[in-house]
Amino acid sequence: MTTAFEDSELNTELQELYLEAKQWIADLDFLDSELAFLNKLTGNMTVHAAQKHEVEKLNGIEKAYLGLKEEMHAYLHKLEPLIAQKKENFNIDLIETYTHLKWRLDEVLHSCQTVKNSVFDHSKHGLADENAS
Repeated sequence: MTTAFEDSELNTELQELYLEAKQWIADLDFLDSELAFLNKLTGNMTVHAAQKHEVEKLNGIEKAYLGLKEEMHAYLHKLEPLIAQKKENFNIDLIETYTHLKWRLDEVLHSCQTVKNSVFDHSKHGLADENAS
């Protein structure tokens, strides 16, 4: 009786991990559109020294984004057979990977927000300078 309860509880936890990882993919899809917008915006701006730093940061975020997206898809594929009750073996690596991916996603989203705020700030100042001329 206890084993069935534990299996059910474990399956519920695995499903929650899977659903959260699916949400991460949606977050990354949103990030993809944000990066495209920011690249277009910075591409249209006159590039000053401070803005070059923003463009470099955007390039770094894009590289991190691409690697993270691949790793998240791999993580989902790792979870799928566990949820389908195929009695696959797994270990603590599953949780360690989850924690690492979550940390990296938060880091990439935070970095993108920081660059976005900076780009918007420079855009506002650039428009104000043009209007003052």
